[in-house]
Amino acid sequence: MFPRVKKTNRKDRSYEYLVISESFRDSKGRSTTKDLASLGNVDHFSKTSIKNLIDGLIRLFEIEEYGLSDQVEILCSLEHGSILLWRSLWQRLKLDQIVDQNVKRGTSRVSMDVAKYVEMMVVNRCVNPLSKLATSRWMDTTCYAALEGYAELSREVEYFYRSMDYLLKAKERIEKAIYEHLRNLFSVNVRLTFYDITSTFFYGGSCPLADNGFSRDMRPDKKQVVIGVVTSYEGYPLKHYVFQGNRQDQSTVSEVVRDLRREYGIEQTIFVGDRGMISRLNLDQLQTNGYDYIMGVKARQDEMMSMVLEDADLFGAEAMEWRGLQIAERRIEVKDFLIWKIALILEIDQDQRRSGWWSGLCEIIKAADKGSELSVSDLREELGQLGVRDRKKRQKIGRLMSKYRGRYEETIRLVCARNPKRAELSERQRTEKLQKLTKQIEDLFNGKRENLLVRLEKLFEEHKRRYRRFFRWTGGKMEKEPTGYEMDGKALAEAKLYDGVFVLTTSRQDLPPEKVVASYKNLQEVETLFHDLKHFVDIHPVR
Repeated sequence: MFPRVKKTNRKDRSYEYLVISESFRDSKGRSTTKDLASLGNVDHFSKTSIKNLIDGLIRLFEIEEYGLSDQVEILCSLEHGSILLWRSLWQRLKLDQIVDQNVKRGTSRVSMDVAKYVEMMVVNRCVNPLSKLATSRWMDTTCYAALEGYAELSREVEYFYRSMDYLLKAKERIEKAIYEHLRNLFSVNVRLTFYDITSTFFYGGSCPLADNGFSRDMRPDKKQVVIGVVTSYEGYPLKHYVFQGNRQDQSTVSEVVRDLRREYGIEQTIFVGDRGMISRLNLDQLQTNGYDYIMGVKARQDEMMSMVLEDADLFGAEAMEWRGLQIAERRIEVKDFLIWKIALILEIDQDQRRSGWWSGLCEIIKAADKGSELSVSDLREELGQLGVRDRKKRQKIGRLMSKYRGRYEETIRLVCARNPKRAELSERQRTEKLQKLTKQIEDLFNGKRENLLVRLEKLFEEHKRRYRRFFRWTGGKMEKEPTGYEMDGKALAEAKLYDGVFVLTTSRQDLPPEKVVASYKNLQEVETLFHDLKHFVDIHPVR
């Protein structure tokens, strides 16, 4: 026999009844149930009445193993199951010993048991994330209130804050010790190391690192700090950083690379980073330390990608298929790119490409090497002599050559991947959004014409700003209101080229393209860690 809730419908209303049922087999041997008794509408039962019913059945049928002696009185019930699980993991990983040893190494006198307070705060984060003040009160409702070695600890919140001060001072030593322990315990693979950053915002203004910056929590109204985490191939966190809230992604890489080599002794690794990490300085720093890299490229902002995507066959028949992705590889000679880019700046057509002065300019670029003495001013002079009279264009070309100085002989490897399903979704979402915006623009043109230009531009504020480039106002000048609009077909065609596409660059020439993509995909281990940090460990709100 067993209790269950039975639902019935009467006159378009649903009712639930508590019934006692039993299972049996019918004449054909099929398992079914039948109701023995109905105890009434579920809405008529409270928790107290259910408890009294259970206690009454225990007494009535004298089921002693479920009953309590009249001499037994429950004084309190302490939470213990999940706490004992996390304590067991804490001790098996020897985190209690690691924290205790490294805290005491940093100072001659520690008057409190820091390791125990740290353990209680960590376990609280895993069981029921609370503030430090609430955690200090939570301890009295758990088995920590009765555990030997913990029961006598002070519950004053100042002890929790002081233990965090000691922990911060020993942070570098503790992280290094945990890494060494995990490396031996789990054979941690550091042939690939992943690095990414996130941010977390603050309530209040007393944090010296808090500042306004790009908020990944969509809270630009709050000051924040930037958190960086390095993980192994398997996703084990090796080290974490807390940076100022306005720190840019790429500016953090040099510090991370230095620590991996100096403090962790990692001599060889492929450093994998997201699109925000890439800069020439970072790539040079990685190679100086003997590290290879796989980096995401901001395809829409990378000038070489315009040259690559100009190839209509990029994801054509020669592209390989791998796990639903189309993957193509291109190796770009910097000199070839410079010639292509200069031709674009000067708007060189096919006839001009056959001219003597254009051939002369190409020869100058092809002759440049790492130790080339060709200066920007020399190039501008050459451009003038070759017939390029537009001063702004000469300056633009000069800046381009200066940007790639010392790299003229380099070959840059790009691995381009396209997700057809993602491309289709992006195009559909953009089309739907542009249709809505077009309707709103039509309404503005059909309404009052006063301050029309201001109202049109206001339409593209905040998240809709990225759609502004697809519209052009017509019929008006700078000082006059527009009389119409048109879609920018060139901008739409360019946007479609980038749909579903992500691009990687790597110093490893031997890795197959699919291995490069697979390695980069594993960067999601860090993103998973960040998700856990914000939604399991639940670091918000930070006050």
